[in-house]
Formats: sequence, C-alpha cells, structure tokens
Amino acid sequence: MLVLGIETATPTLALALWQDGEVLAEEKFKLKNRHAEVIAGSIEHVLKTSRVEFEALGGLAVSLGPGSFTGLRIGMACAKGVAFSHRLPLVGIHTPDAIAAGIAPLAERMVVVLPSRKGEVYAAPYRNLDGAFQREGKIAAVAIRDFANWAGMIDTVAGPGVVGLREAGLEKFCYLSEMHWQISAAAIARLGARRILTGDTDDLAALEPEYFKPFYTTARPVQWREA
Repeated sequence: MLVLGIETATPTLALALWQDGEVLAEEKFKLKNRHAEVIAGSIEHVLKTSRVEFEALGGLAVSLGPGSFTGLRIGMACAKGVAFSHRLPLVGIHTPDAIAAGIAPLAERMVVVLPSRKGEVYAAPYRNLDGAFQREGKIAAVAIRDFANWAGMIDTVAGPGVVGLREAGLEKFCYLSEMHWQISAAAIARLGARRILTGDTDDLAALEPEYFKPFYTTARPVQWREA
C-alpha cells in the first residue's frame, strides 16, 4: 500500500511516501510559520519526483498533534483536501507516537516531549513491549516545574521538548540526542498504513487536530465608533 504522510506539528514540515515497508521519498523543511506557503507545492514535488500519481495512493496519514496550532490546522486542511478530492482514506497519527516509533527501544520506559507554551511541554509516556515503544498513558500538557514528579521513575526522555527541560536545569534525566529520534513523516505514513490496511480509518468530516489545551488568541476585539 502506498501512503502519503504529512507532518506539520512543529516548525519542521515533513512529507513522505511509504510503500510496503519502504520509504520511497521524504522531504523536510525547517520553515517556521511558512507551512502554508510550501505544503501544496511540496506534496506535488514529492509525488512527481517519485513518479507517483494521486490516483495511485492508497491513503493519507496526517499529524494530529500536539504542537503548533497553526501548523496542525494547515496540515489537516491540506490532507483533507487531497483525501476528499481523490476519494482517499485518511487517518490521524499523534506526533509523539510517530517519534517513539522511530526510536530503538534501548530503555524499558521513555517519555517523548514536544514544546508547548512557555513553561510547559507536551509529554507522553511509553513502554518497551516486544521490541517497540507503545504509549501507556495519555498525552498531557505538563508544567516544566512539575515534569520530574509527572515522569516519576522514567529517566529517558526524547523529542524536541528536551531543550526546554534542559534550559530549566532538569539534569536527572537521560536525554536522547536528535540522532536517536526525528520528526518524520515516514513514521506518520507507516503507522497510518497499518490502520488503513485494517480498515481503521477516520471520518473525513469529523477528523480534527488534537491540541490538548484550549486555543487562545492575542487579537483584540474591534471597537466600533459611531460616526
């Protein structure tokens, strides 16, 4: 099965084509706040360089988050547009699950963290089951000051959120360097392919990013004045 993976939860925009256990193509761009400008053209480029037509796809997989509110909305809207116009199944995959899926299970337990708002990280716990990390709890927004208590006995931490933990002086943990984990659309596509093959697809109309906390805006309401 040929699956297109789309990852937009972080400043890294990643796209990948996955087929029967093999990555046919993957592109990554670190373009903060520019996902909307390049995502459509990048999808076309990945397909064209792989000599793949939209009609050959067996489905799409897109990041659900947590992560950038704007990035997730852009990725989801684009994935829905492609899926709807070409009548393709679509599945959502949580970004921490994709990160964990690409990490060699050298530890019994691990936490994957992504940056959240100032003073927080998004965190998800994983356990090594039969040679692969499986999530064993919910993804949560955790205050950095509370992270050590939240993690408990788990001392291995991976993901882009480790920067905030280190800057806060949390030295008790074993932080995996980026060479051991990555933001990857290939992992999104691979996990998505498993679900599509079993018929576990999402409702195209109902699927939405999962922010794990309320969305706030700093925009001020317009105050009208009478002429």
